Amino acid sequence: MKRPMHDRTVRERTVQAIAEAELDAVVVTSRQNLRHLANLYLPHLSVVPEEHVFLICRRDGERQLLIPEWMPTYAKERTDIPVTVWSYGTGAWNSLADALRQQGLDEARIGIEAEYMAAADRDRLARVLPKATLVSADRALLANRLLKTPDEIAVIAEVAAAGERAMVEAIAEGREGMTDREFAKELRLASIRQGVDEVSWLALNWASPEQRTQPTDRPIRPGQVFSIEFGLCIDGYYSDLQRTVAVAPVPGDVQEAYEKLAGVHERTIARMTPGRSVASMHDEFLADMRDNGLQMWDWWLGHSIGLDVHEGLSLWLREGEKTIFEPGMVFAVEPVITEPAVLAFEDLVVIETTGPRVLSSQHNWDTLAILGERVE
Repeated sequence: MKRPMHDRTVRERTVQAIAEAELDAVVVTSRQNLRHLANLYLPHLSVVPEEHVFLICRRDGERQLLIPEWMPTYAKERTDIPVTVWSYGTGAWNSLADALRQQGLDEARIGIEAEYMAAADRDRLARVLPKATLVSADRALLANRLLKTPDEIAVIAEVAAAGERAMVEAIAEGREGMTDREFAKELRLASIRQGVDEVSWLALNWASPEQRTQPTDRPIRPGQVFSIEFGLCIDGYYSDLQRTVAVAPVPGDVQEAYEKLAGVHERTIARMTPGRSVASMHDEFLADMRDNGLQMWDWWLGHSIGLDVHEGLSLWLREGEKTIFEPGMVFAVEPVITEPAVLAFEDLVVIETTGPRVLSSQHNWDTLAILGERVE
């Protein structure tokens, strides 16, 4: 069993979020918020939607879990929230309605994950609770998740470090002539060996931004430059990492551009200090890129990360974003250029009271990694 997380801070924030949204309670159903609020890591919910799990969080701080018949042992190992089992005979939605009635919430203002729930499920809930007022709580729940607890940050740091070790291992095992499919296999196997629960996605980019997601049988040739980008998961928390790899000999203009980008990446992270806005940091990033003759490929520099690779309704590091950096926020920072080659960095950064701290880089990436060589 993975480590339990102390949730007093999370519970207090949830009560505050419910009050600020003028709700009587929220009903949580998503994999992400069940992990955050109840310590239940249930990745199968994304592909087996009929296995409904509900968490009722009331404005007074009381909570209740409704789980399928097969889950009681697992739930009781992971959480101290009172558990009620719904039977397949009664059905999930009728059981939820009964639980809310018993708590006097059948005519209340109920927050739901409207952007997560299927339209059919929302209709079912409305039918079994005709007098309740159903209100989207998506924004309130996302804001609740943006500030991570120390335990959450520790797991994100763990999966980030595992991902970097996997890349170092796969790069050292790589060789000229292997296909990108073979190299992708090395990355996946290395990730599992490093202790991750899942490889959520993997993209290799040999030549252009369009060739990102589907491995092919194209062999790796001398002089090629490509990026590795993948999302990994441990106990429900994700990393999103990107590194650039070259096959010797490396053209001089590519090495020069890469070193300039490395400098911009480092300076950008240093600017992510508590109390300043995302917009002001992003403006300085773009100015730094221009001063170095570089042009960012995408419209955003990074995103919040945690219980998803792009956390829910992601907070983007982009132009005009007014959000203020606060201690406990975690971001993926990923500048990318496409000329003279596709060159990219991506690291995970936590905002602390003393400034930003990189969670994902224990090796030297200031110079291009060379396929078949060990990264120091």
